[in-house]
Amino acid sequence: MNRTKLLTIAVVGLLLLNLGILGMMFLGKSSPPPMHPPHGDPKGEGPKQIIIERLHFDEMQQKEYELLIVDHKTKTDELHEASKELHDELFSLLKGDTINQRQNDSLVLEIANNQKAIEDLNFDHFNAIKKLCKEEQVGYFNELVDELGRLFAPKGARPPKH
Repeated sequence: MNRTKLLTIAVVGLLLLNLGILGMMFLGKSSPPPMHPPHGDPKGEGPKQIIIERLHFDEMQQKEYELLIVDHKTKTDELHEASKELHDELFSLLKGDTINQRQNDSLVLEIANNQKAIEDLNFDHFNAIKKLCKEEQVGYFNELVDELGRLFAPKGARPPKH
């Protein structure tokens, strides 16, 4: 087989492949939706909308809740950044020939304390949300509490429904 014939076959093959891909793009189905929406219920609602709807917040409560969200996100981002830095520092210990166990233990303890701070922050955030509730909304809040683990668990770590 000479070079010209081989080159012609390759060009025709690539042309057919490109046409097939273009056909699939224009005639095929769109990409499937993500398996799990980020933080929220299976319908794809975010935590903010879930809380507003389930607790039947009025306009004023929604404004106060928005302020709580901003504060919570700021503090959460700081703690997650600290967690990332602590983990990076911990795993950098693996680069040495020997591992300083005291330094390792200290970093693991700092990571645990940071995780506790995240959990305390989340608990306080929901307690502040509860304080926004009017007397007739507390029952809705208590129902929501039973679902918090499922609704707001990190992606891939959702506990089973009861």
